[in-house]
Amino acid sequence: MGRLAKNPDIAPGSLGVRLPISTTALSDAPLDGVIRFNETNSKIEFYYGAQWNQVAKIGNVTIVKDTFTTVDAQTTYGPMTYTYTAGQESSVVVFVGGVHQDPVTNYQFDGSANISINPSTGGTANQSIVIIHNLNSTDAA
Repeated sequence: MGRLAKNPDIAPGSLGVRLPISTTALSDAPLDGVIRFNETNSKIEFYYGAQWNQVAKIGNVTIVKDTFTTVDAQTTYGPMTYTYTAGQESSVVVFVGGVHQDPVTNYQFDGSANISINPSTGGTANQSIVIIHNLNSTDAA
């Protein structure tokens, strides 16, 4: 049998539901799937993988593209518009010579605004490198 949770913020005919409100300082360790409004950063968050995660971008996201051209034996290109640390490779989409590149396998970040392309990927001169940013953005508006 199910239980009915009474919530005074939900009235008959209501078109929405008020999320529980919390702050970063009051974070507890709920079960995966819990959702809340974080009053500290003004973002909707869900709990998954032992941490609070932001749900989505508020407003419009500007897609940014950086373009470079490969040079023989060169493996580092930049500066890019944004800086990434190691482990954030899946935050961008990269194409070399029109071919999609696999994050980590074909390119890496080191905390600078540069991208390192593996020599086997970008070893031929005059290939276009296209880096697309903000496809997964959850930054606040």
